[in-house]
Amino acid sequence: MILGAGGVVPSIIFGLQNLQIGKIYVSNRTLKKAEALKEKYNYVEIIDWGKIQDCDLIINCTSIGLKKNDKIEIDFKKLSGKKIFYDLIYNPPITTLLSEAINNGHIIVNGKDMFLYQAQKAFSLWHNVNPKLEEKLTEFLYND
Repeated sequence: MILGAGGVVPSIIFGLQNLQIGKIYVSNRTLKKAEALKEKYNYVEIIDWGKIQDCDLIINCTSIGLKKNDKIEIDFKKLSGKKIFYDLIYNPPITTLLSEAINNGHIIVNGKDMFLYQAQKAFSLWHNVNPKLEEKLTEFLYND
């Protein structure tokens, strides 16, 4: 399930498609933007904002979480078993969404890895050099 319908979402949909994910759900605060995505990706199912689909992976692609008191209202009781919550936001490293997910026994991932690999790809495109991502760099980012 993807929360949001902004600029990064087509890339997320493409990645999920490449992973052969069976069903992709999108929920956005404005229905119009979600419907525009559905026009491009007709296999995507639109879910009303504020509702949660019981699926394995929930990805936050919104800006909700950048500010300290930002909160995405999710009824964690509607989820069965352990889920993965991926928040593209990497600063703060633990958003309210990720904190609530941890408190409800779920697995969390923030956006630092996506940020890092996006930077690597951009550098490669601009300079025709593919920088090697060493363990020291990722350790530095995660201990920052």
